Amino acid sequence: MEDFKKKLQIRMTLLAIGLICIASAYLLSYPTWFAGNSPTECFQAGAQFGAGIALILVMVYYLVKTRTALNNSEQLKLLYISETDERKLFIMQKSGSVGINVVKFGLALGAIIAGNFNDTVFFTLLGACFFVLVVHKFLKLYYLKKY
Repeated sequence: MEDFKKKLQIRMTLLAIGLICIASAYLLSYPTWFAGNSPTECFQAGAQFGAGIALILVMVYYLVKTRTALNNSEQLKLLYISETDERKLFIMQKSGSVGINVVKFGLALGAIIAGNFNDTVFFTLLGACFFVLVVHKFLKLYYLKKY
């Protein structure tokens, strides 16, 4: 269990570093939010803003969840069981969760960055990201039902 606690502490550190980086990037780019006049520029700014806020909220959720698990032995045990559940790990392996999650993150990050430079690339990457998201959810549901 001590190894799992160390793993959770490393996870919390990485989440805190990521949270600080994203929050500082938002504060530094504050003057450029919603600066465009066309509907496309406003949509891109809103999508970038929303994606960043969603990412911050998800990171805060996992940070709080990890912190409470480290402080409460019952929640720590439940989290350990959840993360080492063989059926869940098998379904994640069959649906390619790790690889698809990396692809989704890369496409989303690319769309956010490309939104500052080119409309076509932004919408293409956003569409590809949604397609990968739908395929991943379909595969997860399929393997949940199958196994």
